[in-house]
Amino acid sequence: MKPQLLSIAAGFVTIGLLSTPSALAAKSPAMQACSAQWADMKKAGKTEGQTWPQFWSQCSKDYAAKNEGGATEPEKTTKSSKKATTAAVDESDSTGSGQQKKDCDAKWGSYKAKSGAHGWHDYFQFMAKCM
Repeated sequence: MKPQLLSIAAGFVTIGLLSTPSALAAKSPAMQACSAQWADMKKAGKTEGQTWPQFWSQCSKDYAAKNEGGATEPEKTTKSSKKATTAAVDESDSTGSGQQKKDCDAKWGSYKAKSGAHGWHDYFQFMAKCM
């Protein structure tokens, strides 16, 4: 697969991942607690120019610290937390990415056989985690 196509596909995966965390995170205790706190702050007019993403970033960390590393996402999506962190693509680093892609492609076959994954969606999710 050409690097440009991989970049485009990674972009689509990123869009998909960005649209689903709100639905998944809405079920988490951290999201519920932080959402309630944010709503109270907005009603009181005490957001001090802060946006929801900025607030959520800090609130989720604080929640995890207070709850001894409590998950900010539901337990069944612990693997997807890696997806969220690897969604950003740094295309300027091309020194080892060709070999890394080949290594991941080699791993895809065995992963596909073990997990029953198939199709481009599963492939790109696997590649996002692998790379």
